[in-house]
Amino acid sequence: MPATPVNAQAERDALALFDAALDVSPDSREAWLGERCADDTALLARVRALLHADAAGSVLASGSVVDGVAAGGGSVLPPAQVGPYRLEELIGSGGMGAVYRASRNDGLFEQTVAIKFVRPLGGRVPVEALIDAERRLLARMQHPGIARILDGGTTADGLHYLVMEFVQGLPIDEHAKRHELDARRRVALLREVCDAVADAHRHLVLHCDLKPANILVDGSGAPKLIDFGIARLRDAIDPALPHGFTRDYASPQRLAGEPPTVADDVYALGVLLVELLTGQRPGNAASARPDGALDAELAAIARQALAESPPARYASVDAFAADLQRWLALLPVAAFAGHWRYRARKLIQRHPWRVAAGALSLGGLVVALAVIATLYARADAARRDAEQRFGEVRSLANYMLFDLDARLESTPGTTAIRRGLVERSQQYLDTLAGTAGDRPELQREVAVGLGRLAEIQGGWAIPNLGERAAARPTFERAEAMLAALVQRRPGEWAWRRDLGRVQQRLGDFYGGVDNDARKQLAKSREAEANLQRALEAAVAANATARDQAELHTLLSSARLAQAFAMDWIDESPAAIALATAEEARLLALTEALRSEMDFGYRAGRAAGQLGDSLFFLDRFEESLAAYRRAQQAYAQALERTPNDRRLLDGSAVSRWASSLALSELGRHGQALADNDTGLAMVARLIALDPGNDNAQRLMLILRSDRSMLLGRLSRHDEAIALAEDVLRERRARAMRAPDISEPARDAVVPLHALAELYWRQGDAEAACAASRRAIAAWAEYEKRWGLTELDRKQNAEKEREAAQRCQR
Repeated sequence: MPATPVNAQAERDALALFDAALDVSPDSREAWLGERCADDTALLARVRALLHADAAGSVLASGSVVDGVAAGGGSVLPPAQVGPYRLEELIGSGGMGAVYRASRNDGLFEQTVAIKFVRPLGGRVPVEALIDAERRLLARMQHPGIARILDGGTTADGLHYLVMEFVQGLPIDEHAKRHELDARRRVALLREVCDAVADAHRHLVLHCDLKPANILVDGSGAPKLIDFGIARLRDAIDPALPHGFTRDYASPQRLAGEPPTVADDVYALGVLLVELLTGQRPGNAASARPDGALDAELAAIARQALAESPPARYASVDAFAADLQRWLALLPVAAFAGHWRYRARKLIQRHPWRVAAGALSLGGLVVALAVIATLYARADAARRDAEQRFGEVRSLANYMLFDLDARLESTPGTTAIRRGLVERSQQYLDTLAGTAGDRPELQREVAVGLGRLAEIQGGWAIPNLGERAAARPTFERAEAMLAALVQRRPGEWAWRRDLGRVQQRLGDFYGGVDNDARKQLAKSREAEANLQRALEAAVAANATARDQAELHTLLSSARLAQAFAMDWIDESPAAIALATAEEARLLALTEALRSEMDFGYRAGRAAGQLGDSLFFLDRFEESLAAYRRAQQAYAQALERTPNDRRLLDGSAVSRWASSLALSELGRHGQALADNDTGLAMVARLIALDPGNDNAQRLMLILRSDRSMLLGRLSRHDEAIALAEDVLRERRARAMRAPDISEPARDAVVPLHALAELYWRQGDAEAACAASRRAIAAWAEYEKRWGLTELDRKQNAEKEREAAQRCQR
C-alpha cells in the first residue's frame, strides 16, 4: 500500500479528541486542543486536519478515510479485531474508506491482509447495497494484476468492511525511477497494467482513479492495481453518488462532473504513459502536448488517449494496449497516420538483414546502395541532431543550476521560480546520467549538478526550498560519484574541489537536519582535507584568481562548519581557536582574491561564528565585539547589493545574537533595540520572498527572544502572550516537517523561557506546568533524535534543575 503508515491506536485517539472538540466553541477550541494535546504535535496536527475537513463539509478532504467513518454518524471507531484479523496500522485511504494493515491471529495460518472500512455517506445512499455490490464485483475478478478480495462483512458496530490482499510494493513511477527502467521497459510495464484494467472492464468494473499510487509494483517487478474504491456496475452508475478522483489524472468530462466511463480510464492511462516516460504530467486535454518529450509514435499514442473528446480516444483499454504492443514489437502503430515510407521503415527495423539480403539477391545492387546511402545520411543527420540536443540539454542544465540559480538565490521573491527550475533541472540531469556511460568528464558534470541540485532542494543554512527528503539522496549520490572519480584521477584539483564542496554541504545537512553534530564534524573534516589539497594544487598550477578565491571560500565554509559542530558537542574552546584562526586567515587574503569572492559575507560569517563560540562559554563582552564585527562586514557589503538575500539573512542573525549577548550583560533596553532591528530585516526578507523558509524560522526565533526580553523589562502580560503565540506557530511548523529535527527542537526550546516568564509574573502553577511540559518534550525529543552535548547541558539538564523549584 502506498500511504504512510499511521499507528491504529493513535488514529483512535485522534478521532476521540476530534469528536470531543466538536462540542467546544470555535473561539476557544484551539486553546482547548493545546491543553489536551500537550506536546503531542502529531496528535494535534491530526485533530486539526479532521476539524478542517469537517469545516469544509467533507471529511474526504482530510487525507484519511477513517475520519469519514467517524464523521458519518456518531464516531464509530474500527475495532481492534475484525473476525480473525488483528488491526495493526492505518496504511492509507481508498475511494470509499480507511485501509488498515492487519494480521491473522486465529492460529490457523499466518496471513497479512488489508482491511478497508467503508465511509458512511450521510444517509444519501444505502451503504449496504454499495458494499455488497463492490464485494461481489471484486470477488469475480481473479486477474493476477488486481489485488484480490478475500472476505467482507459488517462489524458489531455496523461498520462495513472488505478484506483484501495486502500488496507490498512501490508506486509504478517510483519503481521505474529506482530501477532506472528505460523507455521500452516502462512501456512494457504499463502494457501489463492495461491487461488488468481491461480485465476489470470486462467484468463491468471501472477503476475511476488510476494513478501511480494505485498501481504498485512488487518485488518481482509485477504491477498490481489496488483500490477499486469507486467501482460501480458500469450500466448502473448513479449520478447522485459522490465520485472520487485525482484531478491530475481526470479527463475533462470527469472534471466537469459527468459520470465515469471507460473513456475516462483510457484518458488516465494516457496521462500515466506521458508521466512514466517524461516525468511530467501532460495536464488536461486542452493543454496536453506530449510531442516534444516522446518519440513521434509514442506521442501519437498519447495524443489519442488524451483526446479531449471521448469518441476521439481509443475505444477501449484493449485498443490502447494493442498500440503499445505494436510499438514494442516495432510494428506500425494505429495512432500514427504514417506514409508508406513509415511502414517500410518499420519493416526494416524489424528485419534489417533480411531486407538487405533481399535487395542484393534481386540483383538490385545500385538500389541497395542508394537505400544504404539514404539511410546513412538520415542516420548521420539524426546523430548530429541528437548530439546537438544532447549539447543543448547539457548546457541548459549547467546554466539553470549554476548561472541562473546563483542569481535567483540572492534575489528575494524567487522561491517559486527556483522550485520549477529544480524540477526541470532534475529531468535534465537524469537525461545526462543515462548517457554518461564511462565518460568521466560527463559523469563529473552530472555529479556536480546533483550536488548543486541538492543544495537548492534542501541545503542547510542556505536559501533553499525546504525539500529535505529529496536533498539527502541527491547529496549522497553526488558524493559517491565524485569520490569514485577522484580515486580514478587524484591529480585533478578541480575534481577534488567538487568533492570537497559536496562533502561540506552534506556535513551541514547532517548537523542541521539530522541533529548529528559529530557526523557533521567528521564530514566537514573530510571536506577540509580535500579542499586544502585542491587549493595547494591549484596554486601550484597557477590557477586563476577566481578559481583560487572559490577554493578559499569553500575552505572557510568547511572550517566554520567544524567550529559550529564543536560548539554542539561541548568543545567550544577548540571552536574558538578554529574560528579565530579562520577570521584572521580571511582578513589576510590579498585584495585580488577578495574581489573575486563574496568577502563581506564570508568575513561576517567568520566573526559571527566566533561570537557564538565565545557566547557558549559566557564570554559575553567578547562575543558582542565579534557580533559587531560581523554586522559591520554585512553592512558594508549591503551598501553594494542592498537586496542580497544572504547578506540580509546574515545581518539579521547577527542582530539576534548581539541582542542575546546584550541581555546577558544586563543591557535589556539595548538588547530589545537590536532585536527590533533584526525583526525589521527579517520582515523585509519575508516581504520580498514569502516562500523563504529560513526567514520564516528566523522571524519565530527573534519573536521568541523578544518575549524573553519583554519579561526582563517587566512587561509580563505582553511577554507571555507573545511567547504562547510563537510556541503555537513553532508547533505548527514542526508538524509540517515531522521527519526533520530542527523544527522539532524549535518547538521544545521556548518552553523553558515560557516557564521563566510565568515565574516572573508570579504564576507558580503555570510556570510548573510549563516546566513539566518542557521536561516531557525534551525526553520525547531525545527518544526521537538524541541530544547533542550542548542540548543536554544547556537545555535538558537545566530544565530538570529549574523544575526543582516546583517541589519546594
